[in-house]
Amino acid sequence: MIPLLFLAAVAAGVPNYDIGKMCKSANSISNDDASIAGCLEDEKAAKERLIKAWPDYPAAARQTCIGNLQLDVGISYVEMETCFQMQDWKMHLDDVGGTHVPGAHGPQLQLQGK
Repeated sequence: MIPLLFLAAVAAGVPNYDIGKMCKSANSISNDDASIAGCLEDEKAAKERLIKAWPDYPAAARQTCIGNLQLDVGISYVEMETCFQMQDWKMHLDDVGGTHVPGAHGPQLQLQGK
Protein backbone atom coordinates (compact mmCIF):
# COMPACT_ATOMS: atom_id res chain seq x y z
CA MET A 1 0.00 0.00 0.00
CA ILE A 2 2.82 2.42 0.83
CA PRO A 3 4.45 2.08 -2.62
CA LEU A 4 1.15 3.06 -4.24
CA LEU A 5 0.88 6.14 -2.03
CA PHE A 6 4.47 7.02 -2.86
CA LEU A 7 3.82 6.75 -6.60
CA ALA A 8 0.67 8.85 -6.28
CA ALA A 9 2.65 11.55 -4.49
CA VAL A 10 5.32 11.47 -7.19
CA ALA A 11 2.74 11.96 -9.92
CA ALA A 12 0.79 14.69 -8.12
CA GLY A 13 3.37 17.45 -8.01
CA VAL A 14 6.17 18.94 -5.96
CA PRO A 15 5.81 17.68 -2.38
CA ASN A 16 5.53 20.11 0.52
CA TYR A 17 8.36 19.88 3.01
CA ASP A 18 9.09 21.78 6.20
CA ILE A 19 12.02 23.86 4.97
CA GLY A 20 12.04 25.91 8.18
CA LYS A 21 12.79 22.82 10.22
CA MET A 22 15.37 21.65 7.70
CA CYS A 23 17.18 25.01 7.57
CA LYS A 24 17.20 25.33 11.37
CA SER A 25 18.54 21.80 11.73
CA ALA A 26 21.17 22.33 9.04
CA ASN A 27 22.38 25.51 10.74
CA SER A 28 22.05 24.31 14.33
CA ILE A 29 25.80 24.30 14.87
CA SER A 30 26.35 27.92 13.86
CA ASN A 31 22.94 29.13 15.12
CA ASP A 32 23.34 32.07 12.73
CA ASP A 33 20.05 33.76 11.79
CA ALA A 34 21.56 35.03 8.52
CA SER A 35 22.47 31.47 7.51
CA ILE A 36 18.96 30.27 8.26
CA ALA A 37 17.45 33.16 6.28
CA GLY A 38 19.74 32.39 3.33
CA CYS A 39 18.82 28.72 3.49
CA LEU A 40 15.10 29.55 3.51
CA GLU A 41 15.52 31.89 0.54
CA ASP A 42 17.45 29.27 -1.45
CA GLU A 43 14.90 26.57 -0.64
CA LYS A 44 11.93 28.75 -1.62
CA ALA A 45 13.58 29.71 -4.92
CA ALA A 46 14.40 26.06 -5.68
CA LYS A 47 10.83 25.01 -4.93
CA GLU A 48 9.45 27.66 -7.31
CA ARG A 49 11.76 26.44 -10.10
CA LEU A 50 10.71 22.85 -9.40
CA ILE A 51 7.02 23.76 -9.57
CA LYS A 52 7.52 25.37 -12.99
CA ALA A 53 9.59 22.49 -14.38
CA TRP A 54 7.69 19.61 -12.72
CA PRO A 55 5.63 18.62 -15.79
CA ASP A 56 8.83 18.27 -17.82
CA TYR A 57 10.49 15.78 -15.48
CA PRO A 58 10.03 12.11 -16.42
CA ALA A 59 8.17 9.98 -13.87
CA ALA A 60 11.25 7.82 -13.30
CA ALA A 61 13.34 10.90 -12.44
CA ARG A 62 10.62 12.14 -10.07
CA GLN A 63 10.55 8.80 -8.28
CA THR A 64 14.35 8.70 -8.01
CA CYS A 65 14.74 12.27 -6.84
CA ILE A 66 11.93 12.23 -4.30
CA GLY A 67 12.88 8.80 -2.96
CA ASN A 68 16.57 9.59 -2.46
CA LEU A 69 16.29 12.83 -0.54
CA GLN A 70 16.02 11.97 3.12
CA LEU A 71 18.96 13.83 4.61
CA ASP A 72 19.96 13.79 8.28
CA VAL A 73 18.52 17.30 8.65
CA GLY A 74 15.42 16.93 6.47
CA ILE A 75 14.49 17.15 2.82
CA SER A 76 15.87 19.93 0.65
CA TYR A 77 14.35 21.37 -2.53
CA VAL A 78 17.86 22.46 -3.56
CA GLU A 79 19.02 18.84 -3.32
CA MET A 80 15.95 17.69 -5.24
CA GLU A 81 16.67 20.21 -7.98
CA THR A 82 20.28 19.01 -8.15
CA CYS A 83 19.05 15.43 -8.45
CA PHE A 84 16.87 16.38 -11.44
CA GLN A 85 19.83 18.13 -13.08
CA MET A 86 21.91 15.00 -12.62
CA GLN A 87 19.13 12.83 -14.07
CA ASP A 88 19.01 15.14 -17.10
CA TRP A 89 22.78 14.99 -17.50
CA LYS A 90 22.61 11.18 -17.56
CA MET A 91 20.22 11.43 -20.50
CA HIS A 92 22.42 13.92 -22.38
CA LEU A 93 26.00 12.88 -21.66
CA ASP A 94 27.31 14.44 -24.88
CA ASP A 95 26.15 17.87 -23.72
CA VAL A 96 27.94 17.72 -20.36
CA GLY A 97 31.38 19.26 -20.07
CA GLY A 98 32.05 20.15 -23.69
CA THR A 99 35.23 18.87 -25.29
CA HIS A 100 37.70 19.81 -22.57
CA VAL A 101 37.76 19.26 -18.83
CA PRO A 102 37.71 22.75 -17.19
CA GLY A 103 40.87 23.52 -15.26
CA ALA A 104 42.72 20.57 -16.75
CA HIS A 105 45.82 20.98 -18.87
CA GLY A 106 47.25 18.85 -21.58
CA PRO A 107 45.85 16.89 -24.50
CA GLN A 108 45.53 13.70 -22.42
CA LEU A 109 42.65 15.31 -20.49
CA GLN A 110 40.63 16.38 -23.53
CA LEU A 111 37.62 14.22 -24.31
CA GLN A 112 38.10 12.09 -27.37
CA GLY A 113 35.74 12.09 -30.33
CA LYS A 114 34.71 15.74 -30.28
